Amino acid sequence: PVDNFVRRMIRLCNIVKAYEATGKLIQLGVQMGGKGVGKLKNDLYLNQVPHNRFVRKYFYDMAADAVLDAVVLCSDRKISNRMKLTAMFPEMNPSMDSYRIGTLLELARSIAIKLAEQNLRVRVCVQGSMGVGIFTGVPKQLNGVHTLLQRMDWQSGPGEENEGMVGDYVNFGFVGKDHVVNSSGSDGEAGATKQDDVFLILCPQNMVGLESSIIGNLAEMVDAAGDRPVILLNPDLTDKISSQGQQSVRGRQQRLDFANSFKTIFQFQNIYYSGTSYFPILGSVVKLGPLEPWVAHQRRDLVDDAGEVYLPVYSSENTPENEILIKTFQS
Repeated sequence: PVDNFVRRMIRLCNIVKAYEATGKLIQLGVQMGGKGVGKLKNDLYLNQVPHNRFVRKYFYDMAADAVLDAVVLCSDRKISNRMKLTAMFPEMNPSMDSYRIGTLLELARSIAIKLAEQNLRVRVCVQGSMGVGIFTGVPKQLNGVHTLLQRMDWQSGPGEENEGMVGDYVNFGFVGKDHVVNSSGSDGEAGATKQDDVFLILCPQNMVGLESSIIGNLAEMVDAAGDRPVILLNPDLTDKISSQGQQSVRGRQQRLDFANSFKTIFQFQNIYYSGTSYFPILGSVVKLGPLEPWVAHQRRDLVDDAGEVYLPVYSSENTPENEILIKTFQS
């Protein structure tokens, strides 16, 4: 009841443009015994890389719980089956030299296992090689990811915790309609296959060059999946430089509409003091679940090096606008 009241008051504050009051309302809700809308753990120390393994697990668990909630809501037809998940703390940000491919793989594994534990069959997909002639390849961020996914430790061997999970409940593939598996044959019949229940696609993105747009293959895959959940992890579906106008004018609005059809079910993204420097961290913008509000936090150091906290300064039911964030962070 407390959190429900707080969210109603936050909506009212946004209507009357009292943006600075929204963060104070979240803090008030915590003091009144609410669960804490958008609350983040103290002492994350994301300025320190590599991150502590417990910090990584904190993000893995949050993201996996949000995905499971979204899949359940999708099965009840309360949200769209087109979803996206953005996790952009320093080890997951490919534009930073702190990027760690192992963190991406561990996050994907945590999500897949969480779903498989609910008897859902998950297909983890990575885009294949794109381009023409000698100008073919995969994005640098995804180089070797498909192979590493299959070689990493899933604890799926005989006698292990997740015995038999890989190959039955967790499978791998590429982006495209050919990698959408549907049921064939009856249960117990030799050669029968079970259909995929959820598709997790890692970092789909366009590339520079001719025939290097992922949109076509991704759209075909989404259509083939029907009403089953398709989840994009850290997608980048913006147009890139290409010849013959393939990613410039022709079909641009359709590509934008397709990219915008994927709704955020989880986001954690750091905010920095400037666009040219990634440290120190100013704060974060988060959405911790498919039905959770957006919350902006400001990172503050406690006195005498006693730790750090992420203090809520703004909240909204919609994606925060940059102008409002700047205003609330400066107030």
